[in-house]
Amino acid sequence: MASSGEPRANLGAIGGGGTDEVLSAGALLGLSVEEFDAADVETLGDAELADELVGMRRAIDRLEAQFSRRLVRFEAIQGYESAGATNLLSWLRWACRMGTSAAARRLHMARQLIELPQTESAWRSGAISSGHAAVIGRAVDEVGAEHARSAEPTLLEAAEHMNPGHVWLVGQQIRHTVDPDGALAASNAAYARRRLNLTTNIDGALELAGLFDAEGGAVLRTAIDALTRPLPGDQRISAQRRADALVELARRQLDGGVLPGAGGQRPHLNITVSAGALRREDDAPPAELEWVGPITADTVRRLGCDAVRCTLVLDERGSPLSVGRATRTISPALRRALIVRDRGCRFPGCDRPPSWTDAHHLVHWADEGDTEIKNLVLLCRPHHRFVHEEGWTLRWGDGAEVLATPP
Repeated sequence: MASSGEPRANLGAIGGGGTDEVLSAGALLGLSVEEFDAADVETLGDAELADELVGMRRAIDRLEAQFSRRLVRFEAIQGYESAGATNLLSWLRWACRMGTSAAARRLHMARQLIELPQTESAWRSGAISSGHAAVIGRAVDEVGAEHARSAEPTLLEAAEHMNPGHVWLVGQQIRHTVDPDGALAASNAAYARRRLNLTTNIDGALELAGLFDAEGGAVLRTAIDALTRPLPGDQRISAQRRADALVELARRQLDGGVLPGAGGQRPHLNITVSAGALRREDDAPPAELEWVGPITADTVRRLGCDAVRCTLVLDERGSPLSVGRATRTISPALRRALIVRDRGCRFPGCDRPPSWTDAHHLVHWADEGDTEIKNLVLLCRPHHRFVHEEGWTLRWGDGAEVLATPP
């Protein structure tokens, strides 16, 4: 039974009967959805699908506005009490099958728009989207109802031509103009919430979770974006390129030698590996990377291509008997010669500059390969991993050409 004041429609002879039946708006919507569900989408062309998707999205936005409108009324009359719920959020979770955070956001937005009748009206008419309404509604919290109503026409005009993200920027400009003290307080609060948590998973992978204030986030994004340009034929998704860029930033800081030292040494990766593991002997113990634990032989061979090497002699119990001098696998002079010859990554089609590269042994030094310019090429870090962990092979072609063969 439809509640008082809810739209109804008389549909005659439903199900073959001759009696008029009154359907609520919810039932009518259900019938419309059933019609859509019965359609064969495989027969629709791109233009028809585009029209339907746009029309559906706008209809959904308008329905969201009507949901918000009724939600405010339902809260005002405490309609949830008749269903035995102690509060509106509990009723939304149970009756509307909503999550707690989603229910709270919808309710808060509905309350905000009570103060902005023009925005609520534009939402109901379909002139703006639900995303626009949410962004404009935030102005009530950020600058107060009075300032929000004054800014409402400007924000609505922006919503006619901009996506919600750009409307948010307009709102922030207004906020900094009408309430600079509040904007400063919000900025300081965001800075106080900054955090970065590093958690090592059971498989040795590092999981990052953090929050940065606007300035810190802009610095980090600018640095990462500078290193995320795709490689030729790059199969990495954008999130993977950003992850690689963050690692590259850290690697450059470590290689630069400007970070504070510890124990008389500059920070660096420490790998302990036996000669047998380097040669990939079956019975050799795995190499161990500090902070991580065991790593694959292919990974340690890649890292060892261009590294500082220190030889330890152990007794039968594994105790060190002697420690040799630390020496670079690739001397500075040899690296300069490689830069002059290769001018960057030599993987076919790649143009990464020398600063992005490691020196790679075509025949690994652990396999008696010479550390000479004829046995070395510069490879950027992603392509260096291609060769070691992903099974690609490199060889010299005719002349100075480097040929790459996939696994």
